[in-house]
Amino acid sequence: MKSKLALFGGNKIIKKPIKNKPYIDVNDIKLVGKLMEQGRFSRFVGSPIPGTIEDLDKKSNDLVINLKDDRYTFLGGAYVRAFEAKNATLVNADYAISVNSATSGIVTALLALDLPDNSKVLTTPYSFSATAAAIRLAKLQPVFCDIDIETFNICPQELKKSIKENNIKCVVYVHWCGNAGDFDEVVKICKKNKIFLIEDSAQAPITLYKKKYLGTYGDIGIFSFNEPKNFMTGEGGMIVTSNKKYAVRSRLIRNHGEAIIDESFHKNLINNTFGHNFRLTEIQAAIGLNQLKKSKKLGLIRSNNFKYLIKKITSLNSSYIKPQRITHLETFYSYTAAFRWDSASSGVHRDIFCEALIKEGAPVFTGYPRLMSEQRLHSKYSNTNKTKNAQRLNKDEFFGFLCLGNPNGKLEMELIFKCIEKVLDNIDDLKKVKINNKIISLGR
Repeated sequence: MKSKLALFGGNKIIKKPIKNKPYIDVNDIKLVGKLMEQGRFSRFVGSPIPGTIEDLDKKSNDLVINLKDDRYTFLGGAYVRAFEAKNATLVNADYAISVNSATSGIVTALLALDLPDNSKVLTTPYSFSATAAAIRLAKLQPVFCDIDIETFNICPQELKKSIKENNIKCVVYVHWCGNAGDFDEVVKICKKNKIFLIEDSAQAPITLYKKKYLGTYGDIGIFSFNEPKNFMTGEGGMIVTSNKKYAVRSRLIRNHGEAIIDESFHKNLINNTFGHNFRLTEIQAAIGLNQLKKSKKLGLIRSNNFKYLIKKITSLNSSYIKPQRITHLETFYSYTAAFRWDSASSGVHRDIFCEALIKEGAPVFTGYPRLMSEQRLHSKYSNTNKTKNAQRLNKDEFFGFLCLGNPNGKLEMELIFKCIEKVLDNIDDLKKVKINNKIISLGR
């Protein structure tokens, strides 16, 4: 006998909320306490002190200093430099430049390319708002390209069409939820058309794709370390590149570059180096260094949880649920376990299905409030007729689970699975539920 859905007054399956929690141990606490006692909060200085010019173009691994070194420098303190060098090493890049957020990182990367104002930059409509906002902050114009409905990433065929129709100067490609999608095709298209490529790898840290790390295929890659990510510094981000010119520009843009440049700088190097303050603190960098020591462990937690949940849900053989197509499953450290719900065939809209899961206690979410292309900030740049797949996914199909990280494991994944199983068992009852303007009411 099937159990009554919590939506209709039955007992819910999950009594205690399932949430991710940053993995912090006693070593992290001791280190932060030590730095606070020493008053080492930031060691950046935004002025051309001795050694600044000589250090600007050095590779990250050549800038490491003793962690006990307490100097103020234009390129940051000992922990910032060590954190940058470690990131560069992990993804095989020459330069890593820390910033206070991935959003700042995308702004910096775009400015480092020195594109003319209002140049067209192509990106996905299906991402967090920061991706397109960063393009506008860099005084550039976003162009939204439709996605592949199975990978949730930019569709290579649509990319080709958009390049023909628009004078595209750069592509900001988002590895959504850590998935590269058909990225090798995108790289080929950008190279063939001599278009800059920036990788928004905010959700894809230290991830191999076809024997090379995501974030290092393009001209510049960006990572995120804010709290929900696979490993974190609270807030923060990292720019990676192997191009010396882009690295120098990024370092200047990050830290009041207008105070540094003088007549000795080549004109082509100093455009767009007016100052921002996108700097990372020593305390955040120290946390990041310790987090990187646990990166394999933290990645494995997510990978195991993702594979277990996918296997269980797939075992239901439901024609209504399709997992996101992952193009590098063996190296995928999931930020999100993502699925598509077939609203049309099931006779139950995605929002009703997910409301039933929520009532059972499942921590499900249904994506973004709106596509980036639908935000008022970008409306004059948007053509909704060209983002049909993204609209369909966001409004009718997508659902996912963010709770794949520490401290969750098989127990929590099993509970989520049981919620889905219960809701599917009662699918006919859900057809009584009505939805109008996102307001769900029980039919009688």
